Amino acid sequence: MAVRHEVENLIRRGNIFYWRPRIPAHFTACPSGSRLSLSLQVSDHRKAQMVARRLNTRLAELRFVERERMSTREQLQKLFIQVRDEMLDHLEDISVAAKRNGRADDIEELEHDLEMGWAYKLLAQFGLRRELTLEDDCSGTTYLLKNGVPASHIPAIRANYFNELKRSIQPSFEHSIRKLMEAFDINDNPINREKAASRFFEGKAEALLDVDDRHPLADRSLSEFTGGGRPTLKLVPNAAEEPKTKEAAPSHDPVIDADNSGSQATEVKPGTDPRPVVALEEFESECNKLITNMGEEWEPATARDVLALVRLFKTVLEEHDVKHSGQITQYHIGKLRQHFNDIPARWGQSHRMRGMSAPELRAEGEKLKATLGDQAKVGLSAGTIRKHFGNLQHFLKHIRGHGFEITDWTFDGLRPRKPKKGSIRAQQFKPTPEDIKPIFSSSIYTGSLNSGRGRSKPGKEVYHDSLYFLPIMLTYLGARRKEFAALEVDDIYQEAGGYVIDLQPNSLRRLKNEQSQRILPLPDELVRLGILDYQKAIRKLGYIQLFPDLFSDKSNNDPGDRFYDAFTPIMKKALQDKMWNRALHALRHGMADTLYQAGVPTAVIDDIAGRLGDDSETATRYTNVAGLPLMREALSKYPIITSGVEPKPIQLLPWVENKLPAPWARRGKKSQ
Repeated sequence: MAVRHEVENLIRRGNIFYWRPRIPAHFTACPSGSRLSLSLQVSDHRKAQMVARRLNTRLAELRFVERERMSTREQLQKLFIQVRDEMLDHLEDISVAAKRNGRADDIEELEHDLEMGWAYKLLAQFGLRRELTLEDDCSGTTYLLKNGVPASHIPAIRANYFNELKRSIQPSFEHSIRKLMEAFDINDNPINREKAASRFFEGKAEALLDVDDRHPLADRSLSEFTGGGRPTLKLVPNAAEEPKTKEAAPSHDPVIDADNSGSQATEVKPGTDPRPVVALEEFESECNKLITNMGEEWEPATARDVLALVRLFKTVLEEHDVKHSGQITQYHIGKLRQHFNDIPARWGQSHRMRGMSAPELRAEGEKLKATLGDQAKVGLSAGTIRKHFGNLQHFLKHIRGHGFEITDWTFDGLRPRKPKKGSIRAQQFKPTPEDIKPIFSSSIYTGSLNSGRGRSKPGKEVYHDSLYFLPIMLTYLGARRKEFAALEVDDIYQEAGGYVIDLQPNSLRRLKNEQSQRILPLPDELVRLGILDYQKAIRKLGYIQLFPDLFSDKSNNDPGDRFYDAFTPIMKKALQDKMWNRALHALRHGMADTLYQAGVPTAVIDDIAGRLGDDSETATRYTNVAGLPLMREALSKYPIITSGVEPKPIQLLPWVENKLPAPWARRGKKSQ
């Protein structure tokens, strides 16, 4: 036994054994720099030879495993560096944008980075299989506190953690991790996937936590994260109360509420219960906090709408000399409702008009009426007013929920009623396949004059871009235009049953709601017409976006809106006098109606379209979404209306192929 253990020890040190055929049998160990002979009493030469072979085989295995382990370690480190550097580049872009918006010295920008960085740290440390609560008795909370994270920032870290955890347990995340492992030659197995995910999160965390270079101007004394103190609450005296005379100094010092802006602090008498209010100039700051709290529950477009409404409400209040939240009354909410009737209907869609005050917007409405008369689109629609009142309710509840003074309010008598269900069905035109078919006879598919304004004119050139592929996707799958417009290159991949489109939140856009996250079968017509060859060409050029023609570095545009602006004129020309309202959204309704008329259950249609539909217990709790085979069967009921389109060799737009700036973009056109 002693000799056996010695042999095993020698194996661990990396020695090589060979057998010398004599009695007693010897196995000679050859350590580096010396020779050592061991005698094993083996009576049978064959047995001795077998033992030697086994020892050498075991040694080879150990060396192979060690080499593989070292290689994997090195490749994981390369993966980590790649993720970290990409995140640093992304954060640098955000930092530049903050400077352009006058927020270069904003301590909140620094805090947001640190809060997100610690959320990624938790994912790296605890993995995806364990869901932390981040309550007082949670090991995640203990980990944060031990590492010096202030307790006051843990709620924000918790929100970031849950958002990222929800995204990371989706199939698309595992797919992206496998792609990363493939890129760095890491063997694909469960252990390595876990290691790769951990290094992925660590890379993002390290980039986010490295705040010194990105935020050099932020005042570190304003944040507990950086050794300072949390700014104390500014109290604005309630104008409704009579000013109180200053009494003689009591036996203990009065409490002074510091105002970090440098204005005179308000003295609060001990024993009183002051009611803090939000000054009007702080409304936008509070709205940004609300947007942060909502996280991924709100799309960027929703956050933008809420912020625009709060700015508008602020200017209405300014007209009536309101100074803070404690002075808002039901009367002022009524004034906002009347204001909605007198402003241009497209106020929210105009970058210029979103920056106007309430009087300026009403003047713009009067100008439109004077110019266009009854044709002027003035006054918001009932649905838009309902949306704005819903957003205002969120904001006012946020103010009240944080302890600020605000009077009771109601929207009764102000909010338009929802239309009855019977009338909703007739509001949106539902095009049949025959109604849509002329689109695929347009110059986009038969040949256009050139890649610019000549796309709508007949010619010989067929270009492959969003204008070519998105109408086919929207027709056969009925998705929202932004869901497909902001696809990434890796969102199309092959599974056991065929190719799929993976609709998950990605770096280009979020999704409307939980049920919007889904995996759809890739229509056969898209494969026939070259979507996979197109994907390869775009990936080879290094683009992240599947449709880079919808994006620009010059302007922070919505890719869905860009597609709408580019394709609607071509669609209008193809359909001639049969163009319908809300044309692209109608394709979504048309697909659903066609499947419904073919006998497909509404629950399956809702799953394909990314709607919740029936909110019964069976639909929401006891069943999963329709699987890919069921979806394929349902989608096969939609007739093929693109059979007349001939597949052509892939030809990208010249500026996309040469990676030039988008010719349609205008610098400075930023969405707000």
